[in-house]
Order: sequence, then structure tokens, then C-alpha cells
Amino acid sequence: MTMKVGESMYTLAHRGLSRRFPENSLVAFKEALKSEFDGVETDVQMTKDGQLVLLHDAKINRTSTGKGKLANYTYEELLQYNFNNDHHGHYAICLLEDLLKLIKESKKIVNLEIKKEALSGTVEKTVALVASMHLESQVYYSSASIAQLDTIKKLSPTSYCGYIVSHHLKKANAIIHDHHFDGIHARYSLLKFKDLLYYQKVGVKVGAWTLKNKKDLLYFKENNIMFVFMNDFIL
Repeated sequence: MTMKVGESMYTLAHRGLSRRFPENSLVAFKEALKSEFDGVETDVQMTKDGQLVLLHDAKINRTSTGKGKLANYTYEELLQYNFNNDHHGHYAICLLEDLLKLIKESKKIVNLEIKKEALSGTVEKTVALVASMHLESQVYYSSASIAQLDTIKKLSPTSYCGYIVSHHLKKANAIIHDHHFDGIHARYSLLKFKDLLYYQKVGVKVGAWTLKNKKDLLYFKENNIMFVFMNDFIL
């Protein structure tokens, strides 16, 4: 038995083609957008001087040659480090604006995860930048922060907002209902068939991260969830 909701499933490259290139780098996004992926997923944070950049962790230690919290650096200071994440070559930290230019050119979509630890004002600046580039129809938002998603809904009521969870689906379901969020983005292994049926019934979209094999990809495709996130192609 499979669900039929009449929608296509979007395949999104998680932090770009992050298994082949440094995660959240411009080249990882360029290569993903040239491929059969429907779009990309990335992580938005803000520097000390108010620049919107793409980085998953609160600290730059894991993915760059620098150390410390991203929020303590200006954008110019971050440019001294190599965000190569153990790959060969030099990679500067990526600006959100540069990715959005690629999205506009490609006519594909992007899921912007506003990091829970991002500095105050990150949501407002992100929504304003998307609006200034007329990309509302190509941008989907997600966050593990209820307050951030509430702010997005207030600033851009028609924008898609997905609540990110890694456990406790029942608690998350109540939050999504109470705050009128559009979707739930969960670790793929959490999403059982009964959950998918429930989300279809209540009209909540589903995103599954981060898939690793063809069996899981086909399972979610058969059940017509909205997004799957992958680090690389699944053959």
C-alpha cells in the first residue's frame, strides 16, 4: 500500500554535493544544480558584521582551517581561512547571495535552513534578501527553532516553513499544528509508514534527511513525500 497525493518529490543536494565537494561551498552548489537534483539544501548564519553566509556548525573548526564561533568573526576575517573541509584546493566561505544568484539562473529550488544558533536578525535579513531578488517561489525555509519559523511566517506568510526534528515526532506534530507550519523535516529513519499516513491526512508536507540508499529513496518516492535530502547521487 502506498499513498497518492498527486505531487512530485523534490530531490535536494544536502549542503550541495557534499560527498564530492566541500559542504556548503559554491562549487558544491554549482555541481548539484547542473545535475539531475531538483535543488539544494543549505544552512544560513550571520557574521559579526551582518553578512549572511552558509555554514552548518556554530563553530568553523570542522570545516575550515580556523577555529572559534562563526558569530565572532566578520566576513573579511573569515576570508583568511580555507573552508575546504579536508578537500584539496582553496574554498572561501559562501555568501547566501551568491547561492541565490545560482538558484535564480538555474530556476531550481533551495531549502534554506536558518540555524537555531544564528545571530538575532538573521531571519529578517534572509527573508528581505530573498524578496529583493524576487525568489520567493524558489525558496523553502526550515529551522529547528520555533521562534525563527514564526518570524518567517509573519514576514512572508505564503512561504513554506518546515520544522526540523531529530526525535520525538509526537511532540513535533503538536508544535506544527499549533504554529501552522507547513511541513516536518525529519531524519529518514524516524518516518514510519503510519507517520506518513498521518501527515497526508492532516496536510503536513514531509522532508526526509539524509538518505543513503536506493531502497529508502524508492520508498519515499512511492509515498510521495515532498523532499528528500542526499549528500550524493543514489544509484
